[in-house]
Amino acid sequence: MPLSETLRLGPTQWDPGRIFTSLALIERDLSILGEMIADLVRFLHESDLGVRSIKRHERISWVVGGLARRAMFCNVSKLRAHLGPCAVGFFGERRTALDMGPLEGANSAIVAQFVDYPGILSYSSVELPNGYWANLVLHDDPVDTRYWSRGELHAQAARTLSPLHYRNVRIHNARLTDRLEGSPGFDLLRTKYWDYEGTDGWSAVRELVATPDRPTH
Repeated sequence: MPLSETLRLGPTQWDPGRIFTSLALIERDLSILGEMIADLVRFLHESDLGVRSIKRHERISWVVGGLARRAMFCNVSKLRAHLGPCAVGFFGERRTALDMGPLEGANSAIVAQFVDYPGILSYSSVELPNGYWANLVLHDDPVDTRYWSRGELHAQAARTLSPLHYRNVRIHNARLTDRLEGSPGFDLLRTKYWDYEGTDGWSAVRELVATPDRPTH
């Protein structure tokens, strides 16, 4: 299947030959994204108590159970006030035998460019067992992804580094169901998949909500 052809999956459909498309992973993924939301809420609460200073676009790093976590607030006031920010959740199975330097460098450069995209409200990243990573970007409006995901650095990384460093990738597009500090859940809109194990450029999307103003990431 050429890379330009994306398979359309039904709401309950998945590919048994590609376990990373299993519907059983959705609940787990949303739980991990929820942990990142809880981290952001905790940092904001600590800021309110005066025990933490949050600076715009400053990267916060810490370790939980020997695994790295990172967060960055891009627009605290808008993030607090937003009734239901858009969310992009990234999950990728890395090829752990490879040098991750180029991928980490590209990721750092992409995150550094978030200052140029006012619609991005926050960025979070967690290291998971078995070579998996998860990222979460909260942003203001669905149209935001048209700008930052198609930037030169992001597009180049997706085109050249992702197939080299990942076995597979899945990206969830969602909205938070409430304000960030209101213990929100996720209203999942779609999930898109890439399989880099073969040479056919396999990709698929499971569209749960299709509206003109909610483009596929």
